[in-house]
Amino acid sequence: MGASEAVRSRLRAAPWRALLALVAACYGMVQLIVVTPGMGLGWDEVVYVSQVDPRGPATEFIAPRARGITLLVAPLTLVTSSTEALRVCLSLLSALGLYASFRTWLRVRSGAVVPLAALLFASLWLSVFYGNAAMPNLWVAFCAVAAAGFFLRCTRHDGGPGPVAGLAVSVAVAGLLRPPDSIWLVLPLAVALLVPGNRLIKAESRARIRAGAALAAGLVAGWADWIAEAYVRFGGLAARWRAAGVANETGAHFSLSEHARALNGPLLCRPPAHCGPIEPIWLLWWSTIPALVLLGLYAARRWDRLAECLIPAVAGLSMAVPYLFLVGYAAPRFLLPAYALLAFPIAHGALWLPAAARRPLPRGAGSGLFAAGLLAQFALQGLTLDKVTGVRLATRGADAEVAGALTALGVRRPCLVYGEHAVTIAHRIGCESHTVLRWPERSETPAEVRAAQSAGKHVVAVDEGRSIPAPFLQDWGRGHLREARPGRWHAYLPR
Repeated sequence: MGASEAVRSRLRAAPWRALLALVAACYGMVQLIVVTPGMGLGWDEVVYVSQVDPRGPATEFIAPRARGITLLVAPLTLVTSSTEALRVCLSLLSALGLYASFRTWLRVRSGAVVPLAALLFASLWLSVFYGNAAMPNLWVAFCAVAAAGFFLRCTRHDGGPGPVAGLAVSVAVAGLLRPPDSIWLVLPLAVALLVPGNRLIKAESRARIRAGAALAAGLVAGWADWIAEAYVRFGGLAARWRAAGVANETGAHFSLSEHARALNGPLLCRPPAHCGPIEPIWLLWWSTIPALVLLGLYAARRWDRLAECLIPAVAGLSMAVPYLFLVGYAAPRFLLPAYALLAFPIAHGALWLPAAARRPLPRGAGSGLFAAGLLAQFALQGLTLDKVTGVRLATRGADAEVAGALTALGVRRPCLVYGEHAVTIAHRIGCESHTVLRWPERSETPAEVRAAQSAGKHVVAVDEGRSIPAPFLQDWGRGHLREARPGRWHAYLPR
């Protein structure tokens, strides 16, 4: 690309960059208004944050997890324990992440597709709820969007050192956040490079080699930490891989129905959690995605932009495969990278539809249909976000109240909190924790409790219920924590 052509390309992209920046700014502000105030840390967040929090013990870090999010939150966590400060910082960072990852695509093709795709993704209740959460899935989504954009630039006339380095870094960060996800991201991109006679990838052999090297280097760099830790803590790579498979219930599964039930707000569909029935309105929303993707592919082919639509579509489907067919439970956040990539073909189709509808329909009907679709998207996602945040504010607020009540009862470090929500409660008072999903039915004291007592630690069991949840608590002192709402929380202390 010549210098004059590069300048003209930047000038053409300037309005769309401004519109993309506006989308990112609104995305960050909605997080700060809706999610940040009073939203305490969830279980998974505590696991990641506690690894670098000097004010309390680190929560157990099991085999499937990776250290990417811990590294992201470490600079702030080492300075302050304020959850509000962490939420604000992550809101700003996620808004920048949205802008930076989608801006990569403005160098592929300037136009309304990119800010519209960013808007579609940013308007999901999932994207807003997890925007300031210390969780990896949203950041993997940003990496996937950037990687697909850099990949297309690598295979075109812009395939200089910048796009090659960007591709390698995007894949590496995805691997550092969630190593298996990086495999499913790289797989379709590598196939596109290797298929002989692929007319979508028109790059010369040297550009293909550079893109392939970037993919390989990104995978090696992204997996390095997880592999090294496998030998340090888990007895080797094979042992950690097996342990991760057991923890994630990996194998041949068909989880479409579980994911469909999780669309409207349950954050996890895994026993003993119950996700309820499939909501018809959400099933309708979900079923429109394949139709809109196909429409986008058709529109992109008519506009001679098939590669710009097909690459993210195939990569998005690839990243959805393991969670739909290889994991035995569902969480809506698992599909965030797929939604981010599929936003591009959907945006192609949404922009093509008004133009295509002008001839058979009255003037303006296509634009009206487009606007109605956006309003329906905003309404559905906004109502669900309000419901999800309301429930989480109540439950995590109760965790804070239970923690305060335990402090009033004299629970001090060194200590162990055992029972329901133990991880999130214990983190607030600097205790070790052991969360139970099902209380033990035997009368003997659990090994974790015995070990803590032998070490001279204060031990407390917490339960959100009305009856004594386990036989070993029969002889313990029982107190009703009246301050904690919702629920009827009780604390059990050894006599």
